[in-house]
Amino acid sequence: MKVLVSSAERFELFLERIVGDGVLYANVEDEEGRVHFEKLPSDQLTRIFLGKARALETSKAFFFPPRSKVAEFPSASPEEMAAPQIVVVGMRACGLKALQILDQVFTDDIVDPFYQVRRENSTIITCDCVEPWDSCFCTEVGYKPYPESGFDLNLCPLNGQILVEVGSEKGEVLVRDHADFFAEPEQALLDQREANRKTVFQRVREINAHFHIAAPFQKTISRQLASPVWAKNGLAYSCVECGACTHVCPTCRCFLLVDQKVRDHTERSMVWDVCFYPGYWRMAGNLSPKPVLLNRFRNRFSCKFDYFVDNYQAIACTGCGRCIQACMGNIDIRQCLSELQAAEKTSKK
Repeated sequence: MKVLVSSAERFELFLERIVGDGVLYANVEDEEGRVHFEKLPSDQLTRIFLGKARALETSKAFFFPPRSKVAEFPSASPEEMAAPQIVVVGMRACGLKALQILDQVFTDDIVDPFYQVRRENSTIITCDCVEPWDSCFCTEVGYKPYPESGFDLNLCPLNGQILVEVGSEKGEVLVRDHADFFAEPEQALLDQREANRKTVFQRVREINAHFHIAAPFQKTISRQLASPVWAKNGLAYSCVECGACTHVCPTCRCFLLVDQKVRDHTERSMVWDVCFYPGYWRMAGNLSPKPVLLNRFRNRFSCKFDYFVDNYQAIACTGCGRCIQACMGNIDIRQCLSELQAAEKTSKK
């Protein structure tokens, strides 16, 4: 792929130019060193932060919002239902991989027109991870801490300069139409990028070395559904079914439809749902196929590492580690997988 170089200042001008009347969301760092996605006006682009790793917020919210109107009676005009043009800066490889997973769900068989138009109206500018969090484990589920495909442009910050890799036809048009913001990079910069990538990759491996988890996961999950390991403290035992892990997960996609009277019309909204909630499973007659929390907890693992593999030949986990940070019960998905795989090995002896 084509790789160019720009200064931080010139790249900010480039962003201001390409956003136009659209909306820009970018990573910023708060006073406590946390990284967030934030909507930035053109006069605040100097706040864009390309250091560390992924933001706390999940990237799916740009395309599959927590609550979004999908119908209105009397009918809404097309302008009211349209999605704005957006530019997302700073999405990491785990978020991009999650977006590709959602693409399969929402545009593969039955197309969600609202998701589709949001994707079509977006420009995705990803970034290499510079410093992984202790909860990151992308390398353990088969991915890398830098994007390899699926982005429009990918950034790698290097000592005040930014390497810009072109990854799509849309990205090619952007850099071609704004060629004065870019130059050809020296080989030393490209070599430094590769060295940095290897360093970060190795760092993620070191963070996760003591968990001893490895693919394939599908057989482990399916064979260990009845294992007593699930009820141990640290796994389902400490789950309080708050739903935090599913809300921050970039690949969880359960939703329900809610009808609500709004002034002189009625709106139908798509709202995030949580498979840990008892109400998610409730059927007619107040019956439920999963009335016990333990079963609902196991279902999340089956969904990500078993059912999704059957349907899309990939696991629905990108190793972002948000669920680890968000869990009030201190449940670590890496520890869960580690103990299940250990139980799998023991059962084979």
